[in-house]
Amino acid sequence: MGSEFVAQYPEGGGVFWVPLQYLLGLRELGVDAWWLELLYGSGDAARDRARIAAFLAAADEMGVRERVVLVYFPENRREEPPGRRESFGLPLDELSARVKDGLLLNLANSVPAPLRAEFARTALLDLDPGPFQIWAREYDIGVGQHDAHLTIGVHLGAEDCPIPLDGVDWKRFWPPVHLPSWTTEEAPAPSAPYTTVTQWWTEQYAFLDGECFDCNKRTSYLANLAIPALAGVPIELAANIHPGERADRALLARHGWRLADPNVVAGTPARFRAYVQGSRGELGCVKPAYAKSRSGWLSDRTVCYLASGRPCVVEATGAEAHLPESAGLRTFREAAEAAAALREVECDWQAASRAARALAAEVCSSRVVLPEVLRASGG
Repeated sequence: MGSEFVAQYPEGGGVFWVPLQYLLGLRELGVDAWWLELLYGSGDAARDRARIAAFLAAADEMGVRERVVLVYFPENRREEPPGRRESFGLPLDELSARVKDGLLLNLANSVPAPLRAEFARTALLDLDPGPFQIWAREYDIGVGQHDAHLTIGVHLGAEDCPIPLDGVDWKRFWPPVHLPSWTTEEAPAPSAPYTTVTQWWTEQYAFLDGECFDCNKRTSYLANLAIPALAGVPIELAANIHPGERADRALLARHGWRLADPNVVAGTPARFRAYVQGSRGELGCVKPAYAKSRSGWLSDRTVCYLASGRPCVVEATGAEAHLPESAGLRTFREAAEAAAALREVECDWQAASRAARALAAEVCSSRVVLPEVLRASGG
């Protein structure tokens, strides 16, 4: 599969896991799978080299270095012509030979048209359902230019989902999780916090028929400030809130939110996993765009908590309509519902923990999801 959103963000330990779940899962199924990562020049050669080194070090740490290829474009040409390129992991001629009969799982349309033309078959895999389909009406983001179209928006097309599909035959899947990588560790103490790792600002918005679909998590968390006080359990937010945003930090603290630095607690894939598994569970608000669009988005982060036996309480997106009822995953629409769900989890945490792992195994395991992805991709 191909991505371009990992190497450019070396502090994002959780982001690294998104393609990694696919790579590990496909390899477990016996597929000759590779991870193709693209990095475009930033104009600062030293920064680019540091990012390359960090990415390759993370791949080595996670035991997949021999299955990762990073292609670097120093001249920052995403569109045709792609310009000069350097390869790390495979020589360029060997990479070109391999892709001629290969299937590309193009995560978030990371691989642009000039490069994906080299592949025998391509499947676009949408990771941002709702906003992605809206943006596709305005920008060239690959919709209609692939052999297959996949999405993790399992509720797209439903009556209560206002997102137009414009005739695209989207095949819907859950985000996969590689269960062997997410073992159920010893239960954390009751004093351990419910956590999540998140962006604060994206500065992204989508507009449909005059309606704004806000993609900033800040909006959702500020709308649910009362959760810690109502729930009576510790909640920690590892969000990249800029140190200068003192007002936001103070507001969260006054309402009982603990704050952690995501670059410290989750800055590598290994630290991200340790942070998830050291948590009591996940408390997660979603981008307002996901709640409003009812696209059925389920976080690639949440499935890591579930697989680790960590119960999750997350904001509703429509995904709940397609999931079996489970004590391991509860959804909410307002702060009072979230607090009540957290209290219910604490009534029998062990049962909720077992249910979380069972739900991950039944619904999101890469052994369940990826064979369907391959079939739908024509691979």
